[in-house]
Amino acid sequence: MIKNGKQTLRIVVSVSLAAGILYSSGPAADTEASKPTSDINWDNELQEIDGFGGSFAFHKAGSIYRLDEPQRTQILDMLFSEENGIGLDIVRNQVGDGGTWGDSEYDGPADTIMPEPGEFVWDDPDWETKKDEFDKYQIWLMKEAEKRGVTEFISSVWSAPYWMKENESVSGEGDSNRLREDKYQEFADYLAEYVLGYKEHFDIDISYISPTNEPDFTGGYSSSLWTPEELNTFVREYLGPTFEERDVPAEIVLGEGMEFTEEYAAPALDDVATRDYVDIVAAHAYQGLQEDGTVVPENEFERSKELDKKIWQTEYMNQGDQKQEFEDNTIDDAMGYANLIGNMFDHPGVGAYFWWWPAANSGADGSNLIRLMNDGSDQSVSPTETGLFRVFKRYYSFGNYSRFVEPGDVMIESDKHPVDDVMITTFKDPNSGDFSIMAVNNSSESQQITFDLNDFPEDTSAVVPYRTSASENLNKLDDIQIKDGSFSMKLKSSSVTSFIPKTFELPDLPDMKDVFSTYIAAENDGMTPGLQVRDNAEGEQVVTNIRNGSHIKYSNVNFGDGSANGQPDKRGILHMNAEVSSIFGGTIEVRLDDPYSGKVVGTMDVPERLDPEKWLTVSTKIDTNSTDGAQGFHNVYLVFKNDNSKNTRMFDVHSFAFSDEEPDND
Repeated sequence: MIKNGKQTLRIVVSVSLAAGILYSSGPAADTEASKPTSDINWDNELQEIDGFGGSFAFHKAGSIYRLDEPQRTQILDMLFSEENGIGLDIVRNQVGDGGTWGDSEYDGPADTIMPEPGEFVWDDPDWETKKDEFDKYQIWLMKEAEKRGVTEFISSVWSAPYWMKENESVSGEGDSNRLREDKYQEFADYLAEYVLGYKEHFDIDISYISPTNEPDFTGGYSSSLWTPEELNTFVREYLGPTFEERDVPAEIVLGEGMEFTEEYAAPALDDVATRDYVDIVAAHAYQGLQEDGTVVPENEFERSKELDKKIWQTEYMNQGDQKQEFEDNTIDDAMGYANLIGNMFDHPGVGAYFWWWPAANSGADGSNLIRLMNDGSDQSVSPTETGLFRVFKRYYSFGNYSRFVEPGDVMIESDKHPVDDVMITTFKDPNSGDFSIMAVNNSSESQQITFDLNDFPEDTSAVVPYRTSASENLNKLDDIQIKDGSFSMKLKSSSVTSFIPKTFELPDLPDMKDVFSTYIAAENDGMTPGLQVRDNAEGEQVVTNIRNGSHIKYSNVNFGDGSANGQPDKRGILHMNAEVSSIFGGTIEVRLDDPYSGKVVGTMDVPERLDPEKWLTVSTKIDTNSTDGAQGFHNVYLVFKNDNSKNTRMFDVHSFAFSDEEPDND
């Protein structure tokens, strides 16, 4: 597989665990019989992978377009670059219908190619002067994605143009919000012209066309109702034959209902006259998942699998006010998606997984992997981008898959659960020998796992782990040597780890920290000489020998707009907590950019306790004012002080963390 001018081969393993330890290679202390082991079989191939993607519908590409440099390039790289980001492979667009979304010109759907019957925009005598403004956000983003190696684009229809609809509107409540039967052929021609026109006028190859987005929804924005039987009729008698007759190269994607089932493609799959026109069966995941939202029902997509149809999950995100709380943007949320993605690849065997808006200016944090900050608080107003942004932990766990699993890779068989709470998912490039192993560990304890690589390429001598945990963001770790066809690693608690061959290693992502991560004191970016690291009674590393005036540094911490989650009632509310064991006590100053003269944005009081093994949490509210407070990127210094005239040990520190409220102190 060639991407970004480079041949790649990856195996991804996702592991979720809940407390931290490192890794080891070679024999472990455990006996061979007691080692949890995942056998990974190179020759046992499962489904082919089409990639990972996301949508920029409703002009959300404009949120990126309007940014100044270097932020604009930075966000594009974070989304599409394999070197500097999570390497998305597919862009999902909206086939424009001329409707509106909210009250802002920024938020309307993409322009329609046929605003009135019989009038294609490129037939306008002034087309060449208008062309650069047509659907400019989506087209610009597709071109930028292409520069970063993306070649696949899917365009989904929210609604046909108003004049094709029973209610003469692209939106609306009720059963009349649907395509008129006498317009089926015209709509098929419209979609054919869309694909052919984007190639002719913009040199963009639309790879896939979906004639409906959420056919089970009707409401106040672009939408259109369909029954499964109507979709079968439309594809069988109109869309399929039209694409065939006009030699339209785009493949047909069918379904995209709100529930993760094949319901809206089922009649087409059962119809021998239709099924060959259907290339991909797609669904969204807003309904239909089991238990905690990470498990897919066992009997779903059975007909699609029988017919060897590709299965895609084309839209999902956090939803609802409860999903905007601080804790719903931390490692707990990231772990949920790591599990869901791994389970979807395992069953029903998806070939592609999409996020809704990978990056956007919006009022609901749950809809983004990266949220671009704005000066408004609601999606229905006309917000202006501030240039600030926040990155949620789910961005990194999503990237544990999307950065290393490439289009054309094949999922291969492995022992999915070598031990309780650990899930293994594995992929290979059948041409290059590259592979990726994802290990997701949901345990609160670290666990030693051995990976037996059966029939792997003989020249595979080492793997490189990339880990996301409470304190790590897709961090690149030291190589692990492969001995006698296997390697071992002690998986960190609540972590997702991706392993790829040393031959195909990627650089560490650019350093960027966030308020949703935990900061382990011993894993700092610099500390005063004299500070030491010891193990506490639980075997965790803590910083000790803290004296008056000593400090710890964390570089490049992104505070975004200073709020804990971006909701209107949380703006300016951000706390920082420290887990400490106190002896003589003192204070912890939170300073920006300089340990001596930097702005103090918070101070934590540590009471005297005289017990180095009794741990408590202390807290301070952070000053997030927009003039000189904690907004945007800063180096953060934790400066330790007390008024004790003796230069004695004040307290020990285990970790620091942010939150949207002050915890109860012990």
